[in-house]
Amino acid sequence: MARPILSLHVLVAVLLLSAGCSDVVNRVGTSMGVLDRNPGLPRPVARTPEPPPPVVEPQPAPIPPPQLEARVTGPEAERLLAGDPIAMRFLILHRLAGAGLIPPSDADGRIAANRGALLPLTVDQPPAAGLDRPVPPLDGVLARVAGLGSSQGKGSADTRAAERDFLVDSILPAQPAARQPLTPPDIAAARRALARLERLADTGLISDDERGREARATDALIESGRLPEVLQPPPPPPPPPKKVVKKPPHRGWKPEILPNPPGVEAPKLEAEAKGPAGVHLLSMASAGNGDMAWTALKKQFPDLAQLTYKVAKADLGELGVTYRLIAGPLEPQAAERLCGALRGQGQACMPTPFPQ
Repeated sequence: MARPILSLHVLVAVLLLSAGCSDVVNRVGTSMGVLDRNPGLPRPVARTPEPPPPVVEPQPAPIPPPQLEARVTGPEAERLLAGDPIAMRFLILHRLAGAGLIPPSDADGRIAANRGALLPLTVDQPPAAGLDRPVPPLDGVLARVAGLGSSQGKGSADTRAAERDFLVDSILPAQPAARQPLTPPDIAAARRALARLERLADTGLISDDERGREARATDALIESGRLPEVLQPPPPPPPPPKKVVKKPPHRGWKPEILPNPPGVEAPKLEAEAKGPAGVHLLSMASAGNGDMAWTALKKQFPDLAQLTYKVAKADLGELGVTYRLIAGPLEPQAAERLCGALRGQGQACMPTPFPQ
């Protein structure tokens, strides 16, 4: 029996398959109809080309926030802002970020959250309350924050970081717990705010455009007539109630009849006195007031009713002349007892020799 003769096309296909050139066989065989006419041959499998890798577009580098140009820097800027604790807080944040002691993004966030302190009329959000309190010296804050960021500082790294965050937050809080509008209360304050804008622009805390907008808004506020020339301060609080000092009861004496002044009492009665004794009750500017004084004394102190009185002149030198009313006569021991009783009732009394 005669052996079948392979066609030239089939023979080429078999040779290519054996050489591993299935892609060529597939293209050739398909174009010539060989594979379709010879179902007994293995059909080559077409390979799907792998897709090319995606093209990654290069990302642009982040654009840093614009840096304001400062015409006045260094110690001169500090002198220009002296007496303005609000502006000094912003200057401290700029210096901390410039020295690499806090991230610039942190400083930018804190400044943005409180920008209404620099531009109260053109920034809608009021700043944190209390920014007008005194602020620590700039150099001291920089040194303290630098020390807390050093690995040689005291305490753990977490403790130093927490203290550093607290210190920076006390200068300019990132998330103020309370806010306070700083709109000028009167025309005088608005004029001071206009002059302040120049200092803020010179030190780079605001831009010239911001200064211009805020100045126009301030001028419009002044011309609106809504502000008083000078805000009247609130009335002072009422004075505290006066303490009521209880005065000794008025004995009915006139100004010229006074109780014994301290230090000018009559001579004390000696312990071993033999003569009659008396009790010095009061002094008078004139001897003629004796009867009136004695009548008032007997009315108030019945213990004096059985006694009589005498007026003794006393020269007190620089203090002048006085007249002492002395009741008696009594035994020395009786004079002591009588004075003790009268003192218990609020009456001045001093045992003394009874005038002869």
